[in-house]
Amino acid sequence: GATDKAVSLGVIVNELVTNAAKYAYPGCRGEIRVRLARDADAATLTVEDDGVDLSGGAQGTGLGTRVVKAMAAGLRSEPVTDADHDGARVTIRFQP
Repeated sequence: GATDKAVSLGVIVNELVTNAAKYAYPGCRGEIRVRLARDADAATLTVEDDGVDLSGGAQGTGLGTRVVKAMAAGLRSEPVTDADHDGARVTIRFQP
């Protein structure tokens, strides 16, 4: 239900923000943006930064990546990494 979706979103945001905080801006400060938007068809969660592009994001193989993928699967979705973005941007589109 709604509580399960909220928990999944919370875990996803925590993992992606933690990853950005650790790796995006080594030795300096930077911005991490979290956006949740809803349109007529679905909701979209985006977590992004303009830091170091790790070229892995939600497509890596670490535990955090597996957690994000599992939580997204619970939302009947999957994380999409934007390779054209300078930095890291992960988007998950789901039915609210």
